[in-house]
Amino acid sequence: MNPITVFLKGISHTFRLFWMWLLLFLLIFVLGLTVAMPFAGIMEESIGNSLEISKLLPAYDHTVWTDFMNAHGDKISGLTSQVRWMVPVFLLAYIFLSGGIVKSFATLSEGFSGQRFMAACTQYFWRFFRLFAWLMLFQGIVVALLYGGAFFIGLGGDFGNLRSEAIFTDMGKIILPIHLFLATFIAMVGDYTKVRIVKNERYNWWVIADFFRSFGMCVQNFFRTYFVYLLDILLLIGVYALYLFLAPKIGMTGKAAILIMLIVQTLVMFFRLGTRLFAIGSANVMYDGIQRKENPEIIEEIREDEQTIIAPVPIIANEEQEAATIDDDEFDEEDQEYNEREHIIDWAPYQDE
Repeated sequence: MNPITVFLKGISHTFRLFWMWLLLFLLIFVLGLTVAMPFAGIMEESIGNSLEISKLLPAYDHTVWTDFMNAHGDKISGLTSQVRWMVPVFLLAYIFLSGGIVKSFATLSEGFSGQRFMAACTQYFWRFFRLFAWLMLFQGIVVALLYGGAFFIGLGGDFGNLRSEAIFTDMGKIILPIHLFLATFIAMVGDYTKVRIVKNERYNWWVIADFFRSFGMCVQNFFRTYFVYLLDILLLIGVYALYLFLAPKIGMTGKAAILIMLIVQTLVMFFRLGTRLFAIGSANVMYDGIQRKENPEIIEEIREDEQTIIAPVPIIANEEQEAATIDDDEFDEEDQEYNEREHIIDWAPYQDE
């Protein structure tokens, strides 16, 4: 299947699940309020009506920020522990919701169902949690091999051999692109593994077998799968680039500008979530396309935008021939000829009275 077509279908499928998209955004917004509300309370308590913070609105100034932290840092530092605990909460929420997201794409033809969404979140949570652990392990192995290898090869395993920062710059030009490529590839395989887990009825407790099957599928179809995933990443970069372009032009020098900026930032958050859903939707479309290509004997009951074929039906071209095969249980010339061929002499019982 054409990668561009898969990418566009992933976007269209996400918009067909708009209510799920909106529900996820509201859930994330509520979780964000658990940090924002205490922060606002501390800021109001410590700063009050002070205009000192307004110096940061037009543009970031490190000197003003340093003075601000020196004056009110003790109050704000109280939020550090709360934010530290919110990181694993957000991760667990993401893992929990992933089951419902993938299930909704897998059952797109049936429409979005909140009950089915929550049931899938519960059903696949532990398998997706174990998958997340495997992904973190593989990402850690990549980091250890790349940067550990660079440390031993470039510096001989001794920081004393570091002569200038140029060594880090030169190594970074080689290592960072490789790291970004491998990190995105592992994340992409993780998405295809989620789709495989939901669509595969066979239960695999450790999920590692499903991961390696998806890994092999992505390697065999590397260009198509990675190109689609790269398009999703580029779309996300485009969203942030548009925001960075608009932010200085809008500014935050007045109430109207602040309100407009708030709307823009909300839309950025909304489409940031959307790009993640686009990636999962594209993975779902690509997975189905690859499975149809590798297993052409499998007949799907539901195929979007195509005629559904359940089973081959024999077609009789000559309807008269079909009608001739129907016996009307009346004795006629054909029955008489049959009896004569079979040497049946007494055929009177078959005659009509």
